Amino acid sequence: MKAARAIVISLLLGIFFGWLIRYLSLPQTTTASILQYLSMASDIFIKLIKMIVAPLIFASLSLGVINIGDNAKGLGLLFGRVLGLFIVSSICSLFIGWFVIDLFKPGLSMVEVGKNLLEEGVSVAGKFDSSSISLSHFVQETIPDNIFNAFAGGHIIQIVIFSLFFGVALTKINPKGRDAMRELLDAIMHAMFAICHTVMKLVPIAVFASIANVIIKNGFGVLYTYMVFILEYYLALIVVWLVIYVISLKVVGKSINKLINAIIPPLSLSFATSSSEVAYPAVFEALEEHGVREKISSFVMPMGYSFNMIGSMVYFSFAIIFITQVFGIDISFTDKLYIFFMLLITSKGIAGVPRASIMVISSAVTAFHFPAASILLLLPIDAFADMGRSATNVYANAVMTTFIDKWHKD
Repeated sequence: MKAARAIVISLLLGIFFGWLIRYLSLPQTTTASILQYLSMASDIFIKLIKMIVAPLIFASLSLGVINIGDNAKGLGLLFGRVLGLFIVSSICSLFIGWFVIDLFKPGLSMVEVGKNLLEEGVSVAGKFDSSSISLSHFVQETIPDNIFNAFAGGHIIQIVIFSLFFGVALTKINPKGRDAMRELLDAIMHAMFAICHTVMKLVPIAVFASIANVIIKNGFGVLYTYMVFILEYYLALIVVWLVIYVISLKVVGKSINKLINAIIPPLSLSFATSSSEVAYPAVFEALEEHGVREKISSFVMPMGYSFNMIGSMVYFSFAIIFITQVFGIDISFTDKLYIFFMLLITSKGIAGVPRASIMVISSAVTAFHFPAASILLLLPIDAFADMGRSATNVYANAVMTTFIDKWHKD
């Protein structure tokens, strides 16, 4: 809660500072110096984020594959149903976000902002070089010829592919070696988490710098676009909630209303704190009172918190399409599918990371050569989006646990 309050205060201070600089009409050289320092603060934050993305994805994805291999052997059909449901729901959420933002296109009103964020002389408009993610090029680029070069160059797709191969290979070696590697990967992952927690303490500074930079360069018109973005994002979340509710009526029946009423308090807490984890105990208890078998809820809920981030998936597609609109990047339907596949994979690798959305979007921005300044567009509003993301994740996991309880019989 304190972190969210600090971000909101930083946002308001950044808006005020940007207005003040424009109002004072300072000499051009003075304004340029201020913008330079603001950009430096934002750039440092972006570099720190990019610094930990690659090792975090490697460790967490490899570890996830090992754990999935262990679970799949012992739980068979239940595991398959849960994973299948989560993958389908994630894909549907991506497409709902894509549909809504493509319908309203809020990013088109910020094209000038995109131009100002880019370095001088870099073209914004024009067609995106889709050859960089064409099928043949995509296949070639996914296989690293040198994994160290992949890490050094920040080739996220190659790191993802290597991590998957590495994780599968570890499931086939002797248990002693596998357990040793599991401990090592777990240590690396938690070390990255520790760094990430430290870096995320700088979010208020980055938010202040990025919104002040945008206001100084572009005025207050961008605030309207941000407001429209948030409203449209919450509209997409409402669509997701309704779709899940309608399906639950078909699968579970009207008794689902009792469960939804029971989880309103933890949903409210999750929304207010921008955290899915705080709602976990209360939701788990509500599921038990609703009659969901403990063996189902104790397995599905933890998996859901790692693999079923419905609200986050909506935001990922929303954010990526918004970025392409702002920077005038023209991408085809096939290109979007490749990008969404990347989002689907990487999002499963860094669940539990604070501000995980920034990490996932940063990996996509790096992988597909979008402007690094893209992250700066999203920082000022990420905290507001995070509230809806968290509550939606909790709602989806609770309701879908009842689906599995209904479908899976002993």
